[in-house]
Amino acid sequence: MKNSHIVLATFLVLEVSLSGVPKARTEVPEEITFRSKIESMKKAGVGSVIYPHRLHESLYQCGDCHPKIFSEKIGANDINMQKNIDGEYCGSSGCHNSAEAFPLFLCEKCHAGKTE
Repeated sequence: MKNSHIVLATFLVLEVSLSGVPKARTEVPEEITFRSKIESMKKAGVGSVIYPHRLHESLYQCGDCHPKIFSEKIGANDINMQKNIDGEYCGSSGCHNSAEAFPLFLCEKCHAGKTE
């Protein structure tokens, strides 16, 4: 009985002491393909968006974009061209509406070719 109390106490101390430790970062793929607006993209004559996450990781810190520009939750960002043009998401200041990156109107830089 005494040993089980020691084990329980040790577990509780570890749990409390580790609660402030950041969790391991989830591995992010090199590229992320966005297809949620595929019907709209077809009407516009462009393909899915291929987002080079690894490239952006090499240029910026995670906190530069998450969570102030993009939520890290899959499917939580309702990205569309109008919002980008209005200065949201990829069109945020310092992103693709600045001299630091190519402009939004170079469609082929993000969209994977034309659709039929």
